[in-house]
Amino acid sequence: MDDAARRHKIEQLGDELFDALRARRTLTPLTERWPDIRIEDAYHVSLRMVNRRIEDDGEKVIGKKIGVTSRAVQEMLGVFQP
Repeated sequence: MDDAARRHKIEQLGDELFDALRARRTLTPLTERWPDIRIEDAYHVSLRMVNRRIEDDGEKVIGKKIGVTSRAVQEMLGVFQP
């Protein structure tokens, strides 16, 4: 997938997440719809959705969620990145 197609896919999925949040409906997991999605892509999709929440709905970011950054907790939960 070239860069332009990747950017388009990121925008599309971010917008779909935003619309689903507003409509309170579920979506098929992104990994099923884009099997070769990269971690970097997923972060950009999330950022697209957050930006829509800020721009379209006037929401404000007032904090942040900290991921599973402890190596011991990652091993306990069987995850390998925050």
